[in-house]
Amino acid sequence: MAAGDMKFSEMTSEQLQLEMDKLQSDGQRAHDEGRWSEYNVLMTKWYLAKSYLNRGTIKVEIGRMYDLAEEYDRLTVTKLVGVMAWGIRESTAAEDAVPMAMLVRR
Repeated sequence: MAAGDMKFSEMTSEQLQLEMDKLQSDGQRAHDEGRWSEYNVLMTKWYLAKSYLNRGTIKVEIGRMYDLAEEYDRLTVTKLVGVMAWGIRESTAAEDAVPMAMLVRR
């Protein structure tokens, strides 16, 4: 099965790194061309792949507020499910989930 047909959870570290490189390249191209929606989707996928690559080494604390990479917002983490951090966004007070790799310790 080709890496493009696999879920991130099924990929090896090497496959995840290759996928991250491709997503970053595609994201840079979308950014340069002003395709913002596509850029946001690609960067979210990049952070998801990074979360899988670094799972087990990312330390996230329930109840702690984190800045969000690529965004001018913060998330107070309420629970962890797989590689996703669920919490309350500071800007909207809405519950949301983000890949753990997007969390930046304050």
